Amino acid sequence: MSSRVTFRTVLFLLALVVPGTGAVEIALGPAALPGSPDVPPTVDSNYRFFAGVRAAAGIVLMLAVRRPEEHGTALRAVFGAVFLGGPARGISYLSAGAPHVLHTAFIGVELVLPPLMLLWYGRLARTARTAPRRRGCRAGGTRAP
Repeated sequence: MSSRVTFRTVLFLLALVVPGTGAVEIALGPAALPGSPDVPPTVDSNYRFFAGVRAAAGIVLMLAVRRPEEHGTALRAVFGAVFLGGPARGISYLSAGAPHVLHTAFIGVELVLPPLMLLWYGRLARTARTAPRRRGCRAGGTRAP
């Protein structure tokens, strides 16, 4: 399996999980969190808003799956935003205390996965730019009339 196919597969899996999680969080609100905490209406509203942003980011990923090399700006924006979530969770950890272990683990995921995906994407994009164009070629490499 080529690196591009593997990248697209990983992107597809993320594009399923991210908006799916966002949709669940929109529907259930903070009750979707481990321990189903009671929160004030303002926190509930803010939580569901960012669940909508998460769902939208997943839709952007889904749109990029077919031809990721054509969606560099969108992929960089989504992965950059997810990366920024890591330090934001870290600040919360330091100021409010440790969250559920799953959310503590997300700090690592958000700090590691986006840069890896961006490095991988960059390599694929460079390969796509330097690869010879083969449009109009028949099987066997002969030019179509």
